[in-house]
Amino acid sequence: MKNKTILSITLFMICGTLAVSAQDERKWSLQVGFGGINMLENKYDKGDHFVSEDQGNAFYVSADYWKSSRFALTGGLAFEQQGLYTDYSDGIGLKKVNMLGVNAGVKYYFFPKKWVFQPHVGASVYTNILNLGHQKGESVVTLAQGHSGNDGILSYDVQCPALSLSPRIGVDIHLLSSLSFCIDYDYRIGLWGSNKAQLRFSDGVLAGQTVGIDERNIRSSISFGLKMDFPAKPVSDEAKDDLLWLIYSLISSKAR
Repeated sequence: MKNKTILSITLFMICGTLAVSAQDERKWSLQVGFGGINMLENKYDKGDHFVSEDQGNAFYVSADYWKSSRFALTGGLAFEQQGLYTDYSDGIGLKKVNMLGVNAGVKYYFFPKKWVFQPHVGASVYTNILNLGHQKGESVVTLAQGHSGNDGILSYDVQCPALSLSPRIGVDIHLLSSLSFCIDYDYRIGLWGSNKAQLRFSDGVLAGQTVGIDERNIRSSISFGLKMDFPAKPVSDEAKDDLLWLIYSLISSKAR
């Protein structure tokens, strides 16, 4: 325990040294990441059984342009995949709904730029060009969870929003002189559109019973990414040596 504490303190000291050396010349940043989606609002659970929040995936590439040391304009490309009936699937859902578009917004950072931890707040507008019209259909599905192996008939009427508004909070953690690990939370409010579906069990003890959903595209997303600042600054030899020593110490402590 003592060794782990010493290593943790050393890691923060190294990260702090690396972070200070990079901030003076930062003009813009490039960030890539991925995360998860939770559908937060289901207008009704019409049917014989309750279904919990559906889930999904989120991927993005974005860039920040720094207007000052604490204020940045941000924008990029975002891909979102929503699942219907996650409870009964071994993935995100028995059916997947895709969204793709650009986003733009602002971010404000609170702490001095030399600090390792950089919490921020902001807001973004997400656009979408996929599945804007009503996508209706029906398919036979096999449940992988809940009532594994049973079949059902899934009827759906999906219309994705063209626009979503999103307040956000997050934190950047400096790892190297120009590299940060990013954690972001978005609360995305879709304007128009919905995911409506009904699942009717066709065999097993639940044959003939139904589960309905009506999701209004209010969803949350927690994502993780890496961000590179430009112009990038080289890491000093002293910092490299400290980082190599830390990695060696971690490996050695696990080997004991």
